[in-house]
Amino acid sequence: MKRIYISLISLSLILLMSCGQNKPENGGASEENTEQTHEGESEKIAVSEVQMDAVGIQLGKIEQRELNSVIRVNGEMDLDPQKKAEVTSLVGGIIKQVLVIEGKRVSAGQAVAYLENTEIVELQKNYLTSRKEALIAEQEYNRQKELSSQGAGVQKTFQQATAAYEIAKAQLIGLEKQLRQLSISPEQVSAGNMVTQIPIKSPISGTVRKINISTGSYVDTQTSLMSVSDNSAIHCDMKVFEKDINAVKIGQEVDILLTNQPGVNLKGEIYEINKSFESESKAILVHVRIKNQGSIELIPGMYATGLINTGKQKTPAVPNDAVISSEGKKYIFVLEDKENGQEGKNYHFKREEVITGISELGFTQITPVNQLKDDVTIVTANAFYIASMASDHGEHGH
Repeated sequence: MKRIYISLISLSLILLMSCGQNKPENGGASEENTEQTHEGESEKIAVSEVQMDAVGIQLGKIEQRELNSVIRVNGEMDLDPQKKAEVTSLVGGIIKQVLVIEGKRVSAGQAVAYLENTEIVELQKNYLTSRKEALIAEQEYNRQKELSSQGAGVQKTFQQATAAYEIAKAQLIGLEKQLRQLSISPEQVSAGNMVTQIPIKSPISGTVRKINISTGSYVDTQTSLMSVSDNSAIHCDMKVFEKDINAVKIGQEVDILLTNQPGVNLKGEIYEINKSFESESKAILVHVRIKNQGSIELIPGMYATGLINTGKQKTPAVPNDAVISSEGKKYIFVLEDKENGQEGKNYHFKREEVITGISELGFTQITPVNQLKDDVTIVTANAFYIASMASDHGEHGH
């Protein structure tokens, strides 16, 4: 009997110890329940009526306000085709001299290099020969013309002389134009001053950007010797996506922010809108003229962000104090429900992410990321206090 009694006592002790080990340290709630509670706390924030009154938290609705609406777009600096050029040669040859360095300012028609080619000498010889042939053909034409006028000439001979003269004259004019294209003076060649080198000239005024040649290098007619660009007429190409196309018009003002130069703010104006989509992005390019470049150095390829002012229109907006910032995102607080407590009402709020637009006259344009009810109640003042009660502590910002 004693042996059975001792066994029962031992079994009771083991069960008690087992229960003690399974009992949570937090005093009753299981680990799973604790996690659910924390999850619930991160989604909803409870605020008492006393707290609301103490810090001046106010409730209201999302309003429809007449604000200057803006469209946020991305783009980069670019030049019109006539403001950038590749310097090439009309004939192949050896570069004998490079006259400029990268970054140098040049004028349209200024020589930037000299090229040598034996064909240049041959062309000048052909011009001299053709000039003499044209002179002889002209003399014969005049002689036959005189005979024909006196009735002493043969009509067929006169016609042959006329044709020979016209052909010789056409050949001479063609060779003369070739010389001028190569910057060789026909008058100098006629005087016996033949050249072995020709200047390569810049087609536009601007700044030398990239030189692809060196002294002694061979180039052909397809080789780009260097590039020249006129950055004084630089503009910004902005990509506008399909949903915003109808809101964009010529003449609208654009605030331009350089991506890698946060302190530089430029003003622009839309002067042209493409009529076809970019194949890769399904966006339309909008060309923006820079209005206040001044001494700011702008280079083609610089990335920029643009804020296109599309004019006043009704848009969802909330007071500036209703918006808080947290981890680079914007939020408002929406009233989920309220209940009566021992010391007054208790309010439960849920944080909702929004995309903000322009801020004007104390109100900020918003676009909720998740769809909200039309009559939803939100915190309109001192939302920062509620954010401070959340686990991630929002920072005040509009």
